[in-house]
Amino acid sequence: MKKSMKTVTAVILSVMMLAVMALSLVGCQQGSVDGGSKAAEETQSVSITDSRGVKIELDKPAEKIVCLLNSALNDLYMLGGADKVIGIDQWTYDNAVTYNVLSKIDDRIAKKEIPAIDSNVEKIISLNPDVVIIWAGNEDQIKALEEHDVKVVGIQVDSFDEVYTKLDMVAAVAGKKDRAAEIKEYTKNSLNSLNEKIATIKDSDKKSGIFVWGPSTLDLAGKTSTGSSLLDLCGLTNCAAKVDEEHFVAKLEDVIKWNPDAIMMWNIADLSEKDYLNSSQWKDVTAIKDQAVYEIPDEMTFYCDLWTVKYAYAAQLMAKNAYPELFKDVDMDSARNDMMMALYGKTAE
Repeated sequence: MKKSMKTVTAVILSVMMLAVMALSLVGCQQGSVDGGSKAAEETQSVSITDSRGVKIELDKPAEKIVCLLNSALNDLYMLGGADKVIGIDQWTYDNAVTYNVLSKIDDRIAKKEIPAIDSNVEKIISLNPDVVIIWAGNEDQIKALEEHDVKVVGIQVDSFDEVYTKLDMVAAVAGKKDRAAEIKEYTKNSLNSLNEKIATIKDSDKKSGIFVWGPSTLDLAGKTSTGSSLLDLCGLTNCAAKVDEEHFVAKLEDVIKWNPDAIMMWNIADLSEKDYLNSSQWKDVTAIKDQAVYEIPDEMTFYCDLWTVKYAYAAQLMAKNAYPELFKDVDMDSARNDMMMALYGKTAE
């Protein structure tokens, strides 16, 4: 009997040990799968179709990227791919606001160590990049690069949907698809918070508006413009929504007839709120009577970039201007810092 009990006990112990070993093996296998998944993103081949409709293929994600499009450069910083950048556009250094913010994010920008290349095809080729990211409309430069077997991703952004298309393309090139998904989720949540507030506005209380691209007071956004989409996001009905154009020059008599409640302006070098507020021609427009003219300030242009997911912050800023009471609990400085931490991992302060 004692021998039988010992035998049973030994069997039980053996079974328990085998179970522990099996669990350990499962854990090890799960760990290698996770690690393999992460490694796969960094080594798998890349195949994308750019804004030109051209298919670009890479054996693996790029390690050396020349990025001549500032919005795509911002995508790379958000994605955690800054270390892959070996060349940029001159505008990034020349624009004081952009340079100031990115200098606090990347020492190489602060010291101007990353070469600004722009149209210098020979210099680009000498850097031997895996890929060049460039504005799709720069056809001559693209042709010159491709004739030297340089892979080029041409990008065009004409809508907020294409902001995400661009982000996905850049993420694929850099091997950062998982991070792109996080950025999109963050932006979706930010827009949901904005939409929840806008949804509380009664139809009878909803305001109308126009979006000004400049350079003149009458250069406006038609219904196919990101400016029009921005008005929608911040709870304003675009007075020019029937104009089937991205950017058009309106007639003053039409604007007076539309009588917008608010005038929203992109940051325009030779135009300001005063050009509307001090104009005798505009004095009978409701937006002028109510002093409801808002230009995105110089220092906010980096944070209100309409060609990246930061357009969500621009929408929130404009919504607060249009409906100050509805957004009185929203601190835009705190919101900006939260956005910077979520997208860049650093505030700009």
